[in-house]
Formats: sequence, C-alpha cells, structure tokens
Amino acid sequence: MNISSILHLQPPTYERKKHYEFGRDLGTGTYGTVKKAKALDLGKDVAVKIILKKTVKGHEDMVEKEISVLKNLSHPNIVNFLDWFESRDKYYLVFDLATGGELFDRICEQGRFTENNAATIMKEVIEAIEYLHSKNVVHRDLKPENLLYEDNTPDSKLMIVDFGISKIMDSEDQVLTTMCGSYGYAAPEVLLRKGHGKPVDMWSIGVITYTLLCGYAPFQAENDQQLVAEIARCNVVFHERYWRDVSIEARDFIKCLLRAHPEKRLTATEALRHKWITTETGTDVDLLDNVKEGFNAKRMFKKTVRAVAAANRLRTMTRTSIDASKSSPLVSPSTLEHQEQQEQKSVA
Repeated sequence: MNISSILHLQPPTYERKKHYEFGRDLGTGTYGTVKKAKALDLGKDVAVKIILKKTVKGHEDMVEKEISVLKNLSHPNIVNFLDWFESRDKYYLVFDLATGGELFDRICEQGRFTENNAATIMKEVIEAIEYLHSKNVVHRDLKPENLLYEDNTPDSKLMIVDFGISKIMDSEDQVLTTMCGSYGYAAPEVLLRKGHGKPVDMWSIGVITYTLLCGYAPFQAENDQQLVAEIARCNVVFHERYWRDVSIEARDFIKCLLRAHPEKRLTATEALRHKWITTETGTDVDLLDNVKEGFNAKRMFKKTVRAVAAANRLRTMTRTSIDASKSSPLVSPSTLEHQEQQEQKSVA
C-alpha cells in the first residue's frame, strides 16, 4: 500500500495536523495526554489534548460534547479553544497554552498569602462559572488541577481548563445522572446518584475555597465508602490550629456552599454578592505557612501516585481490550490519595 492510499484512510480533518509541530508532553490525564505544539499558521505555542479513541470506546460522544461546549465559550477566565481534528486512532483538541502553572503551585511560590488573596482568586473562578451557568453549561470537574494561570506574570489571569465531562443542559430543570468528577470535589448528589445540575460546581468551589485557606480537604476518610458517607453528612469542621486566623465571613461563605441540599447552596450570582467576596473583610494574617504544610503533603503523595500510575500503564500495555465498565467518567482517587487525606487529617 503506497503512502497516498494510507493517508486516504485518515479522516478528512486529519489534514489539519500538518499545521502543528508537536513538542514535549505537558501532562497526562484520564483519557490521554496534553502536548505542547507550535501552531504554524498562528505563529504561537499551543496545548494539544490528545485522546486515544480506544480509551473512550463506547463514550465517543464525550469528545463530541466537549468540542460542542468549547466552541461556544468566550470568557477571559476560560481557556480558549482553537481547533480540533482526528486521526484513525486519536482525537486532537487545540487550546491556547496556559504557561503559568497550577493554582496551588503558584500560591506556594508566593512569599505571602492572605484571605483577601484567596477571595480575589475565587471571585475569578466564580465569575467564569456564572458565565458557564448562564450558557446552561455545567463543568462538573472543578478542582485545583483544572485551574491554571495564563502566564508567569504576577497579574496573570486564572483559567478554567478541561471540559471533558462538562454538560450542556437542555433546560434549567434538566437533571443529570451520569457519575462524574473527582471524589474529593464531587457533591453528595453526584456520589449518591440522586441526579444533579449546576449546584455541583458550587459545591466544588466550596471545597476549593476551604482547601485554599488551610491546605487540606474538608472531607477525609480511609476509603471511598467512608468518604462518600463523610461528604453526605456535610459536617464541615474548622480546626482551630488552621482556622483561628480566618474570618467568620470566610467560614460562612464555605458553609453556604457545602450544603447537602443543592437548592440551598449559593448560586454563582449569589456567591459573587457574598460579603467575603465583595468586601475585604478577611484578616490580613499570612496563612502561607499553614497552607504550604498541607499542599506539600499533597505533592509528596502525588509523586507516589504518578509512580504507581506508571507501573499500572506498563501492566496494561499487554492487554488487548478495554473493559468498558471501567471507563466511567468518574475519576476515582487512588488508595494513596485517601492515605494523603488521612495524613492531612493527622496534621490537622
């Protein structure tokens, strides 16, 4: 078979691949990798999310939905979607490149971090979520790893990325039922399979805010079952050692988001009107040492998780098929992540 006939077997959009020069890996996710590339037509670096078709076999609509969501979004705090194409065995989604690193990493690199810094950060995130919700889009996987800075400048914008399991709702009353998100940031109604909607994003914002202010997660347990039960109880504890210098307004903001009943949580618009967001009511105490303590513990366990994941990939390379029942969009934390949470709990 000659080269022209081989190329003919590729999907029509594959022709667009020639407009990109691919470079190093930027990260690995549930369904593929993200690579840095040079967009020759645009003359700039971009990020290309590469999804192996075999990993989404039976769930190809997830990729189609992600593309349909991204094409209609335009907001300064949402990563800009540029292009897409596919080959016989991969999907390629092209985005503006966010080079400023993850939210928590940037915080740890700072010399000082206060409540008001946290409120400013969360305001950016909530404004982006308010925009998404106005478009009837639910992100469904908000977590610190999906909050990246656009560049390395001090006043860089914070960007929401990874819309792989986002959903466009057909109406305000639509109830979503697919398991989705990450255990540590998923709302009770998701984990208990009760049906969900826009309030799941607000729950995740509550978890992120809590973690920003103390360095550890609000709900912790030794296994998935116990963690689900802990989240369902919604018993948010503010440990004195880490929270004594945090304002009542910040705690109230978190409690208004981490409510068991979705309809009782603040909406994005209501959250933007909360006193903690609208006025600088937070203490001026530097929280960085306490926050770093929790973040650094998380980093250590992340390294171990990556090592285990690499070993698992080596084992799965010998498999010839993928069990579709194990391809749930829910990104379940490993046992090591629960050990991490337990470690953080012991620190607290």
